[in-house]
Amino acid sequence: MVAWLNRFPDIPVSVDLIDYELIEPDTACMALSIVQSTYIVERYISGAYVAEYQFKVVYRVKPGKSPDSRLKADEMLDRLGDWISTNRPDIGENLAIQELEQTTRSSLFARMEGGWEDHQIFMRMTYKVNPGK
Repeated sequence: MVAWLNRFPDIPVSVDLIDYELIEPDTACMALSIVQSTYIVERYISGAYVAEYQFKVVYRVKPGKSPDSRLKADEMLDRLGDWISTNRPDIGENLAIQELEQTTRSSLFARMEGGWEDHQIFMRMTYKVNPGK
C-alpha cells in the first residue's frame, strides 16, 4: 500500500515520501497509519472471506499563521483521497479489492509546539480473500 501511495502525483515537494506509521518531529512529512487491524466482515462456506482494512493518511505541515496554507494541506489530502478512491493497488495474489473509499474529508488532527500541525483523512478498503473460490 505504501509503495502504491507514493505514486500519487501531487505529493508536496517538501515531503520525501509517504512512510508507514512514522511521523518525524518538526519536519514536513506524510504517513499511512492503520486505524484498526484488518478484520473479517463476512465468511463463505468455501473458505473465502471479505476483510476490511481501515487506515488514515497523516500530513504534518507547518502552515504558519496563514489560513490559506491550512486549506492547501486539507485540499491536497482530499485530492489524495479522491485519487485513492479511483485507483486500485495490486494487493496480492488471491486478493480482490471490492471497495476503496475515503470515509472522511481532510481535517486538522493535532497542533504541536513550534507551529506544526497534523491533518488527516480516513480510508476504508474491503477486499475478498480467495476470490476464485
